[in-house]
Amino acid sequence: MIRKGEPSFELLSRMARREAMSLTLIPDLEVRVDSPRPRILFDTRECPWCEAGMPGTRAPLREVASAAGAAGLGGSSPELSVLHCEELTARSLLPLSLIRTVEGAARPRLSTRASFWADFIGSAPLSHDDVLRGLETLDSRESWLDDLLPAFHSGHAAWTQEIQEPSRVLPASTRITHPGGVDGVLASRQSLHFLTPHMDGALVGRLNGIYLSARMAAVRDALKPPAHCAFSL
Repeated sequence: MIRKGEPSFELLSRMARREAMSLTLIPDLEVRVDSPRPRILFDTRECPWCEAGMPGTRAPLREVASAAGAAGLGGSSPELSVLHCEELTARSLLPLSLIRTVEGAARPRLSTRASFWADFIGSAPLSHDDVLRGLETLDSRESWLDDLLPAFHSGHAAWTQEIQEPSRVLPASTRITHPGGVDGVLASRQSLHFLTPHMDGALVGRLNGIYLSARMAAVRDALKPPAHCAFSL
């Protein structure tokens, strides 16, 4: 049983608050054109759990393109590594849309939590210690958002890193890409998981429950006036 005050509970709560802060950012409002320039590139990869390898990732925004075909797009657009079978919400990509890469800096390259977890843990059975060790590493790989939050709240954030090591992770929950239809959409919504929708078992079920409850509470607190920056506009 994981109780409030324990290190693992505090770790999950911190990650949940980080995602909540990301979800409640204000998007960059601009005039739309017929052929907008892609702001985010997707690098889709095979899933080690379901072996999905055919193109199937749903782009949640119009201004999304494949990294494989980005040769002529310059080096400034953030690139996100995702599993072929996972689906992200448009709002979860808000931090990437607010990044502005300065001249001379490397292209921001990040991965989803599921993509990170596939590399760090793989598809082998996990012990309690394995999961906690992975979460501690994941927390550190997401901490870049904590540093950029003040800039995000003011508008854009400058990306200045010339070398990006270790890799960064986007703090966002994920779910299975739905095949279409009412049943498919429902199944996708029910598969929401803070790490990867393929994980199951009693331990990860408890962790997911704690995380999603903490995320809901953090979003609710962030949107209370006058806490949210939108109320100062």
